Amino acid sequence: MATVTQLVVELVRSVVDLVIIFATDVATQDPIGLLVFLTGAVLTTFAAGFFGLLTVGALLDALRDAVVG
Repeated sequence: MATVTQLVVELVRSVVDLVIIFATDVATQDPIGLLVFLTGAVLTTFAAGFFGLLTVGALLDALRDAVVG
């Protein structure tokens, strides 16, 4: 079974590989592909970040309710 450290290392390695593949294969081939990829990256990052913010807020609210009352 993989440990959390191994999971994080593989995740970082995958992100680095994705950036390298994008920089060498996608960005140099087609400017429209570059725009589509960057737009998707921005939308996905915003959605994931917003969901994470909502999740942390809900957890903190539940923790506050458990501690206070």
